[in-house]
Amino acid sequence: MRTFDARYENMSRPELEQLQLERLQTLLVRLKRNVRRQRERLGELRVESLADLARLPFTTPAEVLESFPYGMLAFPLREVIRLNSTVGSGGKPMVAGHTRNDLLQWGRLVARQLVATGVTANDVLMICLGGGEQAAAAGYVLGAELIEASVIAEEPFHIDHQLAMLKNYRPTILITTPTNANDLILLMDRCKVEPQSLGLRSVLLTRPVGKPVREQIGAGLFATVQCNFGIGEVLDPGLCVECAAGRFHVNEDHFLVEADAGELVVTTLCREAMPLLRYRTRVTCEISSEKCPCGRTSRQVMPGVRLDGRVYVNEMPIYEQQVGEVLAQSGVAGCAFRCEFQERRILIHVQMTEQLFADVIWPIERLRRQVEVEILNRLGVEAQVSFMQDKPAPHPV
Repeated sequence: MRTFDARYENMSRPELEQLQLERLQTLLVRLKRNVRRQRERLGELRVESLADLARLPFTTPAEVLESFPYGMLAFPLREVIRLNSTVGSGGKPMVAGHTRNDLLQWGRLVARQLVATGVTANDVLMICLGGGEQAAAAGYVLGAELIEASVIAEEPFHIDHQLAMLKNYRPTILITTPTNANDLILLMDRCKVEPQSLGLRSVLLTRPVGKPVREQIGAGLFATVQCNFGIGEVLDPGLCVECAAGRFHVNEDHFLVEADAGELVVTTLCREAMPLLRYRTRVTCEISSEKCPCGRTSRQVMPGVRLDGRVYVNEMPIYEQQVGEVLAQSGVAGCAFRCEFQERRILIHVQMTEQLFADVIWPIERLRRQVEVEILNRLGVEAQVSFMQDKPAPHPV
């Protein structure tokens, strides 16, 4: 078993639970002292054991959204040296702040995943996550630097450039999205590039995929494949470590996890700038305490589906409300619509109304193109707009 923090990754259960209790008690003191919203809710509540966690209030995504941008910070802004944004329910922005110590801890947590993936100081890492994942890319860089692995600082402009960089720089580890990995395999097939010639040893995907996809990517890039699971506003990457057995081990010395009515609930035990108490992640899950053959003693989380309507289009997190907001500011405002989310694009079916009707097709064609361009500019994904006589959806733009 490859570990970065063997003391914590292999800690006995009684010792781990005692550490969690001490850190939870410290967290409550910090929340009561520094976060007015939590001070009012917690009152005189105390915890004497981990069983008392169930008595504490939940924190919801709606509360985090309402507090945007700085209402959830537990440290003065002058001590928060990095601010990362993520997409919350309905496409609204959330902000995650980090102190210097938060960044140091983030690097160590990511290093655990990289070491489990097989990364050593002799490796060269290439990180290709795209424009919507800058925060995650920064986390991987922090972890790689702790291991003293080499990181290619330049992210390719397009897939052809990426293939050229793989040939020239000869990285041994590729950190990327499932979509990018599949695009790369298709390009290599067209260009008749043998995957063995790249010299990749491992591929770390930014989100969980099923076994068939994992095997397809592994065969197409001639590398072992592991996955990451994280929550942007909690920590991503760094929440979990996927071991060689394919199980997502929670970094329990930093996070308390619960499954409440099937929903993953996370408490951040060590975060300074933006601690979260019993945060409802809007992700279904199962939590297992089964002994893992990898030797790690932490519990494992098996993530399920999103409960808030988030989908991924070309690896960009998208909500239907975001599409509606764009359409409401376009020439089809007031028209009913329906969305079909595909892997690469959004199909938008808009009801044809009298105000849109014309004797010639040119005005409609121009409007269609305008909406498609606006979706691409505002949301970063391609859309295909069609107009229908029948009402496609029960709600207007």
